[in-house]
Amino acid sequence: MPDWRHQAACRDQDRDLFFPAGKTGPYLKQIQRAKAVCQTCPVMQECRAWALDNREMHGIFGGMDETERQKLLRRTRRIAAPRSDRKWVQILRNRLPEYQALVAQGLSVSEIARGMETTVQTVNNVQRALEERALELAS
Repeated sequence: MPDWRHQAACRDQDRDLFFPAGKTGPYLKQIQRAKAVCQTCPVMQECRAWALDNREMHGIFGGMDETERQKLLRRTRRIAAPRSDRKWVQILRNRLPEYQALVAQGLSVSEIARGMETTVQTVNNVQRALEERALELAS
């Protein structure tokens, strides 16, 4: 099966159109033009899914800018129940006091990861989950 990118409406466009240097003023028109190209694209959904799956942090993909993708990812994370086999979920459930003690010592993320014998990404996921929980409690 051919790569979906070969069918993309943007393939013959100037790449810079899809990577505006800002989000205000003249860049708003550029963003609108890029999204208009996306709306004509036969593989817009595949492009959007790729950008979400790969956490693409820059540019217009699948008719969405990075802020729209971030909002969608946050909303999706809140809706989806975390899988219990993920290391960050296990830390939240079984080792939260240990994690909190390391944080209270003022250690960096990498030092916390070493102290808990896990990865920096896992520690970042724990932090993000705790921040989201705090935001939910505050609202």
